[in-house]
Amino acid sequence: MPLAGKLFEQKTHEKRPLAVGDHVLLDVTGEAIDQVLPRSSQLHRRAATEGEHQAQVLAANITQVLAVASVKSPPFQPELVDGLLAAAARERIAATLVLTKVDLAKKAADRWAEVYSQANVRVLQTCTVEGKETKESLAELAELLQQNRSVLIGLSGAGKSTLLNSVVPGVELRTGRLNHIQQGRHTTTHTELLALPGGGHVLDTPGVRNFHLFCTGSQELQFLFPEIAARLPECGFRSCLHNGEQQCAAKAALDAGDIPDTRYQSYLRMLHDALEAEDPSVRAGRTPNRGGGRRRPR
Repeated sequence: MPLAGKLFEQKTHEKRPLAVGDHVLLDVTGEAIDQVLPRSSQLHRRAATEGEHQAQVLAANITQVLAVASVKSPPFQPELVDGLLAAAARERIAATLVLTKVDLAKKAADRWAEVYSQANVRVLQTCTVEGKETKESLAELAELLQQNRSVLIGLSGAGKSTLLNSVVPGVELRTGRLNHIQQGRHTTTHTELLALPGGGHVLDTPGVRNFHLFCTGSQELQFLFPEIAARLPECGFRSCLHNGEQQCAAKAALDAGDIPDTRYQSYLRMLHDALEAEDPSVRAGRTPNRGGGRRRPR
């Protein structure tokens, strides 16, 4: 259905004026979208070709993000998962990490489950292979889907469509195989909103290979990583960014093994993006001179 021209004339930070999941009003003819209604939530990332200035909205009016990641084939990518979880946290959308193909690497699945449990993330370990099905976690996933308006998002080949086929009778989405370098081919070519029998809706998305936060401030970022933010009261400085400052409790927790290195490295990469947006000198490899900040009273 076409969009009214005025929707393209309105200046916003969004790459497109309409996203899957939007509620709309039609014009008097009933043949064009005249207005996009305010959203209750949205999952968005920085548009790949637009620098810091535009956002790509992947899903609107959702109540749950399901970050789907295989533990092997294709390999687990913590930076992608951490970006998805941070974006959901920023929008206050409930998020669940769904680990797939756990039969291929159960020890790795348990290790990743522990990493994200420390970050207060619900983790479901799943397998859909006949005879090896994780019936309890698949039943929990089915219940979550029926109770929410969910978006499934992750790498191509991670098993999003296979999951839906397993827990939602009659969906019958196309599934694909990995190529010789363990990358998935896009079997879902566009985001589709599906009404589920028994209740709930799900947005099945094409695979994503990266996820960069849009316009997230450097001081805000740590609060999207709860295991890092929890250390701020113990840091020597109120403005600590956990980026090499003295008396940093998060760095001490990292060295003690209480914060997983993968999570900390994801945080630092996102922090660099945020600092670069705030101060272009970061792009040249120079660290902004922020000083030590105010020392915390003892």
